[in-house]
Amino acid sequence: MDKKQSIIVLIIVVLVLALGGYYYWKIKMQKSAAQQAAEDIQKTAADISAEIGNNVSPDVTTPVVNLPDTNANPYSKTNPFTNLKTNPF
Repeated sequence: MDKKQSIIVLIIVVLVLALGGYYYWKIKMQKSAAQQAAEDIQKTAADISAEIGNNVSPDVTTPVVNLPDTNANPYSKTNPFTNLKTNPF
């Protein structure tokens, strides 16, 4: 029985080590994937930032705006009787 118990203990130790190794590898791969995703996002953001200025036309200028006359009363120009003398009586 002593030999049988040592074989069972050895098999259990090997299984525990195998499962522990698999768990460690899985966790390490997940961290690596997360780090890779973060690096990809940073690279994409840098590429987008660099491309923003490339698609803007340098020839576009602000048009010159001529403001209208500040005299907003249209009737002051149409009254034909502005130069007449009025009767003081």
